[in-house]
Formats: sequence, structure tokens, C-alpha cells
Amino acid sequence: MNEYAAAGGRATPQQMSRKHVYVVNGSPEFLDVIRALLQDENYNVTTTNFVPESFRTIEAAQPSMLIIDLVLGEIAGWDLLRQLRGSVSTNTIPILLVSTTRQLLDRAREEHDAFGGDSYLIKPFDLDDLLAIIEQTIGKA
Repeated sequence: MNEYAAAGGRATPQQMSRKHVYVVNGSPEFLDVIRALLQDENYNVTTTNFVPESFRTIEAAQPSMLIIDLVLGEIAGWDLLRQLRGSVSTNTIPILLVSTTRQLLDRAREEHDAFGGDSYLIKPFDLDDLLAIIEQTIGKA
């Protein structure tokens, strides 16, 4: 029986004290892989593929770190980054930007004040590289 089930379906104090990674990506398969990986490493994980409501949920959750996918031809990710960096309540949350398109990551780097990635990974990437960036940024779970 896991600790969640042992607590009657409620989060235990140990779970509540874990670092929280919030992942925004349009691919359910990518989200499933990242969720499983991070949960295995004992991080609390929230995933979503619905960007328009993400700012409010991120603001409420105050995660330890964000992983946001930038997709060619979609402005929603850029709008989310602009909101996150423009709000006092979210502008200090570390952000790892991922994309299959190097030019999008380069743009985010060049316009750091507006879009503010703290780390960047081109997809596909090695999962060990992802974990290393997370641990360097927020520490182990």
C-alpha cells in the first residue's frame, strides 16, 4: 500500500513537502512519460496540455519549477510565458523551456526579460539530462 492510500486518499505531510514540478505540453504521451519519471523520483507533478487556463492554476499551485514546451505556430505558450514573467506572484518560478525547434529556444533566450526561460532543452532529449537540470535548479525531491 502506498503512502497516499495509507492516508485514506489524502496527501501525507511527506508528500506535501515534496518539490512540485508543473509541466505544460501538448502531447499526452510526453506528459505521461514525464509524469512517471518525476513521480519515480518522488517529485509532486502536475501536467496539462491546456495552455489557456494554465496561468491561473500555476499561480494558485506555486510550483517549485515549470517545464513548458514551445511549439512552432502556437502563440499560447508565448502568452503564458509573458503572463508568468509579468506577474509578481509567478515571476520567480524557474522555467525549463523545451522545444523541437531550436529557433524557438533561441528566441526565448534573446527575449529573456519577456519570456524568461532559466534552462533550455531541445527535443528529443535524454531523460537523465532533464533530471539533471531539475536537480540543479530545485534540488532532489
